[in-house]
Amino acid sequence: MKKDWKYISYLAILVAIFLVVQLSRSKQFDWRVTYASADTNPYGTIALQTLLRKSGYAVKNSYKTFYELKDSADAETALFAVARSMSVGTEDTKALLAHVAKGGQALLMGDYYYGKLADTLGISVYDNLFKGEELFPNKDTLNLHLVNTSFDTLSSFPVRTDHIHTHFGKVDSVQATVLVRNEANQAVAIRVQHGKGALVLACTPMVLTNIHLLSANNNDLVSSLFASLGKREILRTEFYHLGRMEVGTPLRFVLRNETLRWAYYLSIALVITFIFFEAKRKQRIIPIIKPLTNTTLEFVATIGNLYYQRADHKNIAEKKIAFFWDRVRSHYFLNVNPGHEGFAEALAKKTGHSLDAVRDLLSQFDAVHRAKQIDAARLKRLSDTIIDFWKKK
Repeated sequence: MKKDWKYISYLAILVAIFLVVQLSRSKQFDWRVTYASADTNPYGTIALQTLLRKSGYAVKNSYKTFYELKDSADAETALFAVARSMSVGTEDTKALLAHVAKGGQALLMGDYYYGKLADTLGISVYDNLFKGEELFPNKDTLNLHLVNTSFDTLSSFPVRTDHIHTHFGKVDSVQATVLVRNEANQAVAIRVQHGKGALVLACTPMVLTNIHLLSANNNDLVSSLFASLGKREILRTEFYHLGRMEVGTPLRFVLRNETLRWAYYLSIALVITFIFFEAKRKQRIIPIIKPLTNTTLEFVATIGNLYYQRADHKNIAEKKIAFFWDRVRSHYFLNVNPGHEGFAEALAKKTGHSLDAVRDLLSQFDAVHRAKQIDAARLKRLSDTIIDFWKKK
């Protein structure tokens, strides 16, 4: 048990060192553009989620396509999606436009618009970065302006130049209304009427991120864009930028939170380490003890050699005869009485030998008993006769 406590102490020290290092190091930001609703990093949109809920909007998040959401969204629901490139397929476009046509609203924000949706609405997007420095020379920040009379058109909203570098260059629909322009008077947000509802399209998705939404008064710009949807329930899909990011396991809440995720992994590692050390043997190795060997035959051979070396052949012969009669008793259940008149006939019937063979064997036994000493040749002849007797039975 003392050894176990030693290993546990080592693990506890390592965990403590790891926690101290993690807590003492400076905060590291993830500068990837995720637009994720639960992301607290600069280019996540958790601040947008908070702003919408504080403004009275009921927001539901999803990772489904517009086509998959068509049965979940009624005319009082506004669809919302943000992505780097808003490329909407044919079936998704049909579902989106059908929702708007029956009186629903939709807000889409992306740097670029491709696919069936852009073709159907007749819109195109141009990139100012390919026009050199003539348009916005030596400017790191540009201002956006609300131009619709229903908004405060006097306010300006500063955004990094490289974050709002696209604009709508072609709007075929006569029912399109410009909502936001940049300093070059280019349209960056428009409202397109379709059926009983409308779509709000913007090519400035970066204004929704935490770093810009919490800067200056940019939250007013975002609030104005959502105000154009009316006070509706907002159904947000993150499929068009993140894909199907939902974790299928019941641990999805833990795994989506970085702190809880590391705590979960660390707990598993500690349990596995504990099992590894706890599985070690807690007792000495039990030695393998060989079972006692049967030395009967060795003992008999030893005794036989002893008698043979002393030339006590008669004693050996008498023991062989005694062993023979013991075997007759145990196998044939015959009362041994060699001197009895009918014994030879009974033994011959029991063993299946001829009467002459039995009488010859008995005569050899009788000769051994009468003799004072016998030689080795006679002992061998007796032994061979007994062996042949049992073989031929």
